[in-house]
Amino acid sequence: MTKTSTILGLKISYINAVADMCEAAGGDVSQIVEILGIDPRIGSGGMRPGIGYGGGCLPKDVRAFTASARQLGADQAAALLRAAEKINESRTDVALDLITRALGDRPIKGARVTVWGAAFKPGTNDVRESPALALAHALQQAGATVTVHDSQAVATAMIRNPEFDYTDDLPASLDDADLTVLATEWAEYRQANPQALANRPANPLLVDCRTTLDPEPWRAAGWTVHQLGRPGK
Repeated sequence: MTKTSTILGLKISYINAVADMCEAAGGDVSQIVEILGIDPRIGSGGMRPGIGYGGGCLPKDVRAFTASARQLGADQAAALLRAAEKINESRTDVALDLITRALGDRPIKGARVTVWGAAFKPGTNDVRESPALALAHALQQAGATVTVHDSQAVATAMIRNPEFDYTDDLPASLDDADLTVLATEWAEYRQANPQALANRPANPLLVDCRTTLDPEPWRAAGWTVHQLGRPGK
């Protein structure tokens, strides 16, 4: 299981590194994922750019495999695995950079920010090592007022991070928000009606840190959408 988790961690960190290259070059990482997915030896599973992996197993398994490589004297293997960990650890800062650019002249300090997602992945209420909550914490540390929405993980998130405001009401989570950040790729967010939600926030600005939305319907409804590794509008 540790080896399987490590391969997944490597794939996630690899595509996040590619997304960073696309950010720098003005490319579109979704096109690269599509091309990679054609090759049956690679596949596109686990290749969605985002704010990294979390949970109670995958980070622990990658750390354990890295430690085993060091103990065995397999220095190159250990360096490769540690590089994947470093990429994963950097994702909060990468997301903050994107959010800062999306806000333009408006600072994060004093902004009302809605974070969509608390669980480390969809389909669970598990918030252990959740990248979504790590990003919410970083936004609060930068001076934002943070409201977190999640359809399943509010109760568990409140125990670990009581400092945020929480709601399980999706439309209400947007009320008066200056910025919305999608941090866990719940289907509820992909299936949301952007037109019906457009008048709820103070500013219909959405930063999709999981690269999970089709941005065009949102832009057609008046939202400004930014995604990791993709050109923003």
